[in-house]
Amino acid sequence: MRRNLGMRATVVALAGAGVLFAAPAFATNTTYYVDATNGSDSNTGTSQAAPWKTLAKVNATTFSQGDSILLRAGQQWIEQLNPKGSGVSGNPITIGAYGDGPRPYVDGRNVAGGNSGGAAVMLLNVSYWTISGLEVVNDNGKNNVGTVTSPGANRSGILVNNTSGTGKHGITIIDNYVHDVNGCFVCSGANPQTNGGIAVLADAMNGFSNGASSWEGIQILNNTVENVGRTGIVFTDYSTGFLYAVSQDALSKNVTISGNHLKNIDSDGIILTGSINNMIDHNVIDAAGLVTVSGSTEPGAAGMFVAKTTNSVMQYNEVSGVQTHVVDGEAYDIDLLTSNTTVQYNYSHDNQGGAFLLMGGNFSGTGGIVRYNLSVNDAFAANGVFTLSSGLMSGVNIYNNTVYIAPGLHAHPTYQEGWSGDNNNSWYFRNNVIVNLGTGTWVQPKGTGTVISNNLIFGNHTAGEPADAAKIVADPQMIAPAAVAPAGLAAVGGYGLAATSPAKASGVVIVNNGGVDYFGNAVPAATAPTRGFDEVQ
Repeated sequence: MRRNLGMRATVVALAGAGVLFAAPAFATNTTYYVDATNGSDSNTGTSQAAPWKTLAKVNATTFSQGDSILLRAGQQWIEQLNPKGSGVSGNPITIGAYGDGPRPYVDGRNVAGGNSGGAAVMLLNVSYWTISGLEVVNDNGKNNVGTVTSPGANRSGILVNNTSGTGKHGITIIDNYVHDVNGCFVCSGANPQTNGGIAVLADAMNGFSNGASSWEGIQILNNTVENVGRTGIVFTDYSTGFLYAVSQDALSKNVTISGNHLKNIDSDGIILTGSINNMIDHNVIDAAGLVTVSGSTEPGAAGMFVAKTTNSVMQYNEVSGVQTHVVDGEAYDIDLLTSNTTVQYNYSHDNQGGAFLLMGGNFSGTGGIVRYNLSVNDAFAANGVFTLSSGLMSGVNIYNNTVYIAPGLHAHPTYQEGWSGDNNNSWYFRNNVIVNLGTGTWVQPKGTGTVISNNLIFGNHTAGEPADAAKIVADPQMIAPAAVAPAGLAAVGGYGLAATSPAKASGVVIVNNGGVDYFGNAVPAATAPTRGFDEVQ
């Protein structure tokens, strides 16, 4: 990964000092100003005319509800920002910017890595904070990826951690530009998935305490994260019980990861584990899984995945350019120990390992829905557009998706890895449109629990194509499909269908079908819908 250590970003992206002494808290609803050039730590800090100078001064202060910490635009601090105190619901403590110019620039290059945090911006054991408007980097200039014999150290751009043994609430990380973080892929004393661009963790240093250090109300919104390792954005709650079990009462609650743009990520783009009632929506991931380490326990990556979660939705996201290393390489992953995950209205293209990974086996979850998604030219190097790994999750319902595989690609439309394919769990594959102009064969589960019906499969009819009494093999009449996938959720109309398509009004009725297609068109609830992601009007 290329790092830009000497460069200051001057564009507005889309939306280590320790504690020196114990200072008393100031009055609530106070604004504090920090100016690296013209400030002085002997100032009061409470006006633009008398700002503080260093982040060490900020870190030595305990703030109260409604306080604001504003860093001067265009200024740079090569030290850690690690303030103290908590806000309250409706009156958080805010970190932001003041003045004209580029974003305030917090550089964590001198912050020690490891279990102590290793972050340029860090909040520990606090509630009700908002972090916004910053530019954050954290690259110490060393090769920190790590190997199995010489591990690296945890490093992050923004890290929020709860090790307090009590629940914490109300963290919002919004509209920041986080880039050039040299986190570890094989880490000393830590899970590598928990370091990178933006990380919110529970109990990462105290082990499994069964819900003692959970979170409620986490929002990670409209940030740009580029050139970071290992993970782009991660929320992980370790307090949810034993590693291969989930205590529902211990889960964190209400995590939203929305509107973020991620590019050039060493491994996973977005990870969300250990929470109930979650939303991952309107994110763009452009190139992930760029690094691997031989012999690592985590050699592969996905664009985004959930694990140990209940009631999660991934929708209106675009993922492209995820690479495969040994395993994975898919855009969207319903991973282990999940319940009631819905993946809908997403766009996936040019991912080496495929579009969708569904994990099964002894620790699989239940109730996965994959619907109204578009996949273009995925699985061109490994696995399948739909990959079923290590067994079959029960209650899986895959319907009304559209897949386009360009000529010359050896992409498997469906694929299974690490198991025999024998299936007695309920697994449905219905109303999908598959245009297979490549040479990849089909591998799908078999057994009494498998239901495959009312799909349209056009192009090359390769080995293993499923039998389907209601299958259509005629041209679906895509409006203007492009062999090279366009970028952008709104740029995919060419893969929609003409009004004369044989897919129109030929699908099977599916109960609780979500109500609308990818484009927002109403899908009938009681009469035959169109097959694929476009409900032809």
